Amino acid sequence: MMKKISMHQQIILLFICLVTLPLFIIFTITSSIFTGNTKRDLQTIYTANINEIGNNIDAVFTNALELSLYPMMEDSLRSYLTAGRPETLTEYKLIKQAAANALNSLPYGYMTHIHDIGLYTEDGDSIISSSNVKLNESDYAHLEGLDAQPYWDFSHCTSAHDYIYLLRHLKNPTDLSQYIGYIKLAVTSSGLKDIMKQFQKDEQISYFIKTPQDSLAIWTDAGNHISNAQNGFSYRTLAGKLAEEESSWIEADRIISAYQLNNGLILYSITKPEVLSSIKQTFRFSIGTAEILVFFFTLLLSFYFSRLITAPLRKLGQHMTSLSKEQFSDRIPVQGCREIQVLSENYNHMAERLEFLYNEVYMGELRLKQSRLDALQAQLNPHFLYNTLDTIYWMSKMGDSETTSIMVSNLSKMMRMTLAPGGNDNMVSLRRELEHLTCYITIQQIRYGEKIRFTTICDDSLLSLPVLSFLLQPLVENAILHGLSKSADGIIKINIYPCHSDLIYEVSNNGIPVNVSEIQQLLSSKPVQSRGLAIYNINERIRLKYGQNYGLSCYLNGKFSVFRVTQPIIASANEEQPAQQKTDRNSLSNDAAVTSDK
Repeated sequence: MMKKISMHQQIILLFICLVTLPLFIIFTITSSIFTGNTKRDLQTIYTANINEIGNNIDAVFTNALELSLYPMMEDSLRSYLTAGRPETLTEYKLIKQAAANALNSLPYGYMTHIHDIGLYTEDGDSIISSSNVKLNESDYAHLEGLDAQPYWDFSHCTSAHDYIYLLRHLKNPTDLSQYIGYIKLAVTSSGLKDIMKQFQKDEQISYFIKTPQDSLAIWTDAGNHISNAQNGFSYRTLAGKLAEEESSWIEADRIISAYQLNNGLILYSITKPEVLSSIKQTFRFSIGTAEILVFFFTLLLSFYFSRLITAPLRKLGQHMTSLSKEQFSDRIPVQGCREIQVLSENYNHMAERLEFLYNEVYMGELRLKQSRLDALQAQLNPHFLYNTLDTIYWMSKMGDSETTSIMVSNLSKMMRMTLAPGGNDNMVSLRRELEHLTCYITIQQIRYGEKIRFTTICDDSLLSLPVLSFLLQPLVENAILHGLSKSADGIIKINIYPCHSDLIYEVSNNGIPVNVSEIQQLLSSKPVQSRGLAIYNINERIRLKYGQNYGLSCYLNGKFSVFRVTQPIIASANEEQPAQQKTDRNSLSNDAAVTSDK
């Protein structure tokens, strides 16, 4: 039989025939390399441009800073600031006039783009070139606490004719602890814009200066980028880029370049070069043409692929729908290519497995329900109820009201636990299981008196463990009825302890020795009569709940017949212990015999 070609091989052969695929890959790689090189070259050009403008603007700000320190070095200006109020007005006027002349004769290079200067003494006297440099209350507030450090005020840069102000609180150079006055300089924002326009790279580029407060101080919006500058690029974002030594980057076909000025401001530019748009349009046209050609080839091949792939998969989907409707007997004919055959075989195997598991789980549920009913029947033993009620009757007849009330209380409590909804196969704490057993033992002690003694051993650390309910009481009842029915000095020991990852119950009695082989036979098959039904139900419930490795076993230990229950230790229930449970628990002392009072 000829070996069928796999689907993977068919796909490879089909796409090898498509000449457009390698051409498209070559075209994509070439265009990517060319576009990347173009972008890197443009970034280099605009980085150099923003650095050139930044150096020129830094020179203006540096001149302003040096000029703000000039009054402390020039004799006439320093004399004016430190003169105070001389005795004669004439003398003071001469000092002030000399200072004004010195201020007006500053070197020309320092005054580039610096429009006005105002010099103020500590007592409020001033030499100002115009009203633009008058000190106001907010100026004094800004300088407070700066300790002669300069303060740049960009809040007035809202139009082309506004100013950037530099303020400084001056100290006496011969006594730095003494403040001698103030100086206020006005740098024209139009002058800084002129620098930007002088070195403007192209008509689409826009320049911006952003303050640490995230506001725009100066801008030239040639390319209508003002909204992006306000919303898209925060001071923190720009500073982060510069900290990573990334002075130019591309974002959405725009090139952004940034420069950190000496006074903390950030100068940056935004542009969208036409060359990038041209390259993109060219590549889009080429890629569009290639995609149209590939589309027609794909359209022709899609009919073949539809017949080759989708038809078997559609059939598989229909069978999966049938499987989801619990039609586990549904099977798929194994045919088609090798991959489809593998899918069909796996589907058929899964359906067979699901059918088996469904039947096993369904039958297991039926057995579990029947076990619950049988366990309930074993719990509500009519003989136990009749004998208990009969005992209550005669005790009340004899006037023993205290003992009668104890029996009625414990019987009532047992009935509530036994008949509670879901109580029979429900998980309860070991503490609650012992509480139920305590009620039963209390009743039996009243009935049998000193003929039977009970001992319960259980570490308190185990009391919160979750266990199957109503396992102990049937074992104790079985020991009384079948082991100690003819004994005058009977002992029943209940020992609960952990063993590795298992929890062990052991109920032993010193009555008539048990026939171990007979018990094993009762545990292996459900008894026809009621004899042995209780221990069968216990074993069946545990195995249905935890698996075949757990259950009930029986052996002889000297004079004692021992019934052992093994179940796994699972996570603690962490349920609170009610006050009534704590009180009842006291009636079972650890490793001590419990004897009733007749």
